[in-house]
Amino acid sequence: MNIWSRKSAWFLFILICLEIILLVSGSLLAQESSAQPKLRDNLHREVVLPRKIKRILSLQPEITRILIALGQEKKLIGVDYFIRRYDHLYPLLKPRLADLPLISLSSESVNLELILRLKPDIIFTSPSEGQLAPTLQEKTGIPTIALSSMGRLTSLWEEIRFIGQLVGQEKRADYLISFFRDKLNMITSALARTTPLHRPRVYLSFWSSLTRTPVFYEPVNLAGGINLAEGLVPEYLGTVGTVVSVEKILAWNPDIILIHGNYPPQERKVTIETVLQDKRLSAVKAVKNKQVYYTFGFWYWWDPAEVLVEILYLAKIFHPRLFRELNVTPEGNRAFQIFYSLPNGFTYLTQRLKWK
Repeated sequence: MNIWSRKSAWFLFILICLEIILLVSGSLLAQESSAQPKLRDNLHREVVLPRKIKRILSLQPEITRILIALGQEKKLIGVDYFIRRYDHLYPLLKPRLADLPLISLSSESVNLELILRLKPDIIFTSPSEGQLAPTLQEKTGIPTIALSSMGRLTSLWEEIRFIGQLVGQEKRADYLISFFRDKLNMITSALARTTPLHRPRVYLSFWSSLTRTPVFYEPVNLAGGINLAEGLVPEYLGTVGTVVSVEKILAWNPDIILIHGNYPPQERKVTIETVLQDKRLSAVKAVKNKQVYYTFGFWYWWDPAEVLVEILYLAKIFHPRLFRELNVTPEGNRAFQIFYSLPNGFTYLTQRLKWK
């Protein structure tokens, strides 16, 4: 065999090897693409996601609100009790949600037979109902995800992006996140330019109880305040709340007290008036200086537009001189317009809640 023949044989051998490598790589890629995507939810469960999602059952109001903000309300096939009975914006959103069937009467009462008849491709639940997601998935065979931002903005943005990918609305999701971040940067940049910055010490009275408080509440931090309960241990997995004593509140002596004001006026068990008139709290700085305010707080997790407006609102309370030009009402209406196409959503909300 001459040198040219040897070279030709060697060249042919290399081509065969390359072809084998490409075939194997192609096979591996095909296997990879055929594998269904998975998600680890807030209860640390690994859930296999369906390939196509056309019918969504959300028993988690935060997810429901995100789907509406993404313009995907037509994919919703049912609503949970909280959205229908307690969500303040539901009357405005109802025409777009049509007459979706009510799936649950409470967090513990879910109509399993109706779920099976509706045939959702995927179900979302709240992590605060720890047994609901695994129980529903076991009994229906439908992928069920316990998901929430757990009170963290980065998680909220990731949630919006994830849902956007799930329903093919990536650009809309990116737009909402960018709008949120731009408004937030306006606040954080102003705070960063002010040194030294006095950060008021804040106590939050949440969930219809003077002594129940969130151990993590990012809007306070981002608006330039200090959450006095930050670092305490939550009551149980899936929540961010805990209970403290009145003595603890007295020892903290907060500059400002924030009351969960999302409850309708007739249902509020804790009000600005009851806190100001509570003799046990008379020596607290916030009470003596009448620095007691309502705030939105979690309303079965977050409304993404509402929490953005809350940061603006709290910044104005914490640092009135720094943000004297900030007008919360038009900013709030703009946010609700961007997220839900509701031009006066914030005005409607504050009128419904009857805040002064």
